[in-house]
Amino acid sequence: MTVVIDASIAIAGRLRDRPGTPYADFVIEQGGLESIVVPDLFWHEVRSVLLVAERQGRIEEGTTEDHLKDLRQLSLQTDGDQHDDQITALARQHKLSGYDAAYLETAKRRGARLATLDRKLANAAKDEGVAASELA
Repeated sequence: MTVVIDASIAIAGRLRDRPGTPYADFVIEQGGLESIVVPDLFWHEVRSVLLVAERQGRIEEGTTEDHLKDLRQLSLQTDGDQHDDQITALARQHKLSGYDAAYLETAKRRGARLATLDRKLANAAKDEGVAASELA
């Protein structure tokens, strides 16, 4: 089965002070068994979060590139085929950010499961009939 992961899953494994790290590690480890897909905005969002973590002293300065390199080794499939009108509609309907709506749109369009640590996004996915895994 295909799983779409959001930035919260990728980041939890890098920022060990975040709740959900064991769950995120499990999802990432399943990558060998499942196809993991991310919308193309994923890389920009992850980079941004890592840079903020550097500035806050949560990770060592200069390690953002190393974390991105490690994530790129996971053979994540980048999906650049998002549908703007559907993303916007999902964001409006569920009061999501455009970023979160893009993850939901990708999972919905591909018939994939969505893995997130974001309860609001997981609930929106379930409302849309998308199987969602989240931190309980």
